[in-house]
Amino acid sequence: MSHPYDLGDKKHTSILGPTLKFKGELTANEDLVIQGQIEGSIKHTSSLTIGEEGKVKADVVAEHISIEGQVDGDLEGRNAVVVKDSANVTGNIFSPVVTLHEGAKFNGRIDMSGDAKPQEEEPPKSAKKDEGKKPTEQKVEASNEEAANDEASDKKPAAQKHAAGSSS
Repeated sequence: MSHPYDLGDKKHTSILGPTLKFKGELTANEDLVIQGQIEGSIKHTSSLTIGEEGKVKADVVAEHISIEGQVDGDLEGRNAVVVKDSANVTGNIFSPVVTLHEGAKFNGRIDMSGDAKPQEEEPPKSAKKDEGKKPTEQKVEASNEEAANDEASDKKPAAQKHAAGSSS
């Protein structure tokens, strides 16, 4: 068996060793092997391997992603995502090709439509109209509208009130 850091003929591969702890946004353009702990986000233009000793709490974007360690976050592989038998992944996978090896632990959903990871959805238009207002202002406006409806209801003759009340 070869040494875990022996990458054969591969050149331009960076290795983040098991004692490394990194917090923030990690970007790279060469192949990368992570054996340490990363928290934040990873944006990568090449192949990314999270080794057996790697622990990642981040959303990951790369051309090809191979997971052998632990990941807590969404994975977006532009070409492929491979989850090996030693892996433990909690998060969603977005990639046109996904391989889950027998024995791998995975909790999330897989989207193989080939579309990139969906962006955060916009809030409904009704929520947009209340943007910038404090929650108490929103409640007060609702209460004022209800009061106006109640006042209009009180001005109806008794027969109309009764008929309106029985039809609901």
